Amino acid sequence: MNRIEGNVTELAPRSLAGTIVSATAPCWMCQTSLSARTAFCHECGTIQASRGVDHFTRFGLDRRFDLDRDQLSGRYEAFKRVFLAERIGGKGPRQKQLASDHLSAVEEAHTILRDPVRRAEYLLTLMDESSVAHAQLAVEAEMAELRGELENAADAVAIDRVAHKARHGVEVCIRDLSGAFRQQAFSDVAIILARLAQLEDIAATARARRGDL
Repeated sequence: MNRIEGNVTELAPRSLAGTIVSATAPCWMCQTSLSARTAFCHECGTIQASRGVDHFTRFGLDRRFDLDRDQLSGRYEAFKRVFLAERIGGKGPRQKQLASDHLSAVEEAHTILRDPVRRAEYLLTLMDESSVAHAQLAVEAEMAELRGELENAADAVAIDRVAHKARHGVEVCIRDLSGAFRQQAFSDVAIILARLAQLEDIAATARARRGDL
């Protein structure tokens, strides 16, 4: 079942590299065996604990970089409607706390998945890539020239020139992320994310220097 409307009951299993997300746990009230993705027990109707599923599974989405933003927003709003306080007013203290936990988990998941950079970083952590540290070292050397240009900028025009280069580089990195994920070139994803972080730092430094003039 993949129903994110009216009464949320369960999110569909999703896979990455052939691995299906699957786990069961008993309902805390009636002990019925339930999927870890279940929000409400289908036997007694009690709210279940918000278990440690990944952000994509929480919304019933495939683990992928290219997401349908409208679909994500729709499921996010549906979850909020289900777990709002007025919908659970007749529940006991424990179920109200569990509903609050669900809302917190949904808020965190939505905050990360709606942002392309944070979504890419999160995907990379799910894939347990070991190339992140190497990518950071490689990109630091790559960015040394631009940082040096900023350090030597003597006036506002020169600083703005560096800031423009950094902002353009950020735009290119975000565009390149989609292609790297589609090709499953995860080492490239790590390098792009490391480069993007460096460029954002350079742009922020340029803004700070510009404000001091």
